[in-house]
Amino acid sequence: MWFQRVVNARDGFPGFWMCPTPNCDGAGFGFDIYPTDPHHPANDGWTGEDDDEYDEDYDEDEEWSEGPEIETGAEAEWDPQETKYRQLDEEFGEVDDDLEGEEWKLGLEPGQRPPEPEWAQRARREWEEEQRKYDMPDERPRELDWSDREDPAPFTGGSGPGGEFTEDDIPF
Repeated sequence: MWFQRVVNARDGFPGFWMCPTPNCDGAGFGFDIYPTDPHHPANDGWTGEDDDEYDEDYDEDEEWSEGPEIETGAEAEWDPQETKYRQLDEEFGEVDDDLEGEEWKLGLEPGQRPPEPEWAQRARREWEEEQRKYDMPDERPRELDWSDREDPAPFTGGSGPGGEFTEDDIPF
């Protein structure tokens, strides 16, 4: 991480922490950037799946259920002629990563892969373009001049004396 220094801020704001990845817009420890250590003081008040409170609700002897029972038999079989299935197959195609020995089913030669759908090509190109900017030299300035920055007006809509924010302003 590196410290983005701010100069000439009206309120004396010294700056903020930035992501170390070149050209990344992650700025602000605890806002865009979080500690990886679960015991870091910045994590106070946060809960995670490793907490004991989750273990209290789990009973190893209890059977796991993911919802209503799933129908079996002829009614539950996949029907490729059903319009929803057909529409999904047309849009996304059937992707099978394990084609070895079964290429002939798709009219392909052994070892040949089916063409990548247009939507997958577009998504891959967008991702690669974004990743390229992180490999370029860092274009972020090391110092920001906030002398011309318009600071937002202070909150004056509270119910407290002088328009300050109080607990009464919380809607719940």
